Amino acid sequence: MNIRYLNKIIGLSFVALLATTVRAEAAVANGVGSLINNVTNTLNGGGFYSLLSGAAYLMGLLFALTGVFKFKEHVDGQGSRNEIPLGAAIKRFVAGGMLLSLPFMSSAMQGSLGVTGTVISAGAMHGGGGLTGMDAMIVAFMSDIAQPAVDLLRIVAFLGAIIFLIIGIIRLTKTEQEGARGPAGLGTIMTFLTSGALFSFGNMAGAFSNSIFGSSQTATFVNIGANVLPAADVAQVAPVIEAVMTFVYIVGLIAFLRGWFVLKSFADGNSQVSLAQAITFLIGGSLAINLGAVIDAVQNTVGLVGANSITFN
Repeated sequence: MNIRYLNKIIGLSFVALLATTVRAEAAVANGVGSLINNVTNTLNGGGFYSLLSGAAYLMGLLFALTGVFKFKEHVDGQGSRNEIPLGAAIKRFVAGGMLLSLPFMSSAMQGSLGVTGTVISAGAMHGGGGLTGMDAMIVAFMSDIAQPAVDLLRIVAFLGAIIFLIIGIIRLTKTEQEGARGPAGLGTIMTFLTSGALFSFGNMAGAFSNSIFGSSQTATFVNIGANVLPAADVAQVAPVIEAVMTFVYIVGLIAFLRGWFVLKSFADGNSQVSLAQAITFLIGGSLAINLGAVIDAVQNTVGLVGANSITFN
């Protein structure tokens, strides 16, 4: 089965699912956050996961059936010029079994990279109850969409992990002539690794943050020095700064997620992406996720401390 056809089928099915799923709360939505939650609930409701599981089950049966025919062809053709390698049948049996047990394979992939216990998390923030005007609007908007956006990214990463797992299993039936996309090719290996990373998306983001900053919790609570702003103004400015930091945090998560897709595409031999681009997304996304810690590090380097600094914790 050609992988690009599988991608098209999954993509069209995904669009059809979103177009045909009707949710009662969509008619009474009162904010952008609730709209994002509607999409998240649709994806997390089991419909799309059931679609992928059903497709994997049917492909598993197909591979198992073709494996039987390949095995028969191998036996019938032994010693002839057209002998079918025994490995062709074995690969289909293995791939069929893995697809038929997709839930078990998904669970196995989730812990395959060993990055448990380091889930990325956002730090504390000031309250914005006393704000007015544009400041109040910015804080209210980010407060509304922050958690729904993170939840949506988590579901997208999980579904992407399942799709990559299916693609990787299908590639096990290919021949070595496929190159990077063959059974032992770099692209296939990276497809499984990317699937494992996306299954553990929060843990991977936390592991990168912990490696760079020594903590998987982002620094979002701003402390403005007395020489920077009077105390009376801090209550007005701090929530806005933290809202901007939260926006950058979400952008960083998106970049980090895209980095794994780019890395997998590079391993497949896509000439339009590079390893440097993938690393930039992964490292740059990690820096954006914990921008507060980056700002603190720069200020400490140049000697801005105490009353002359704006720090985050």
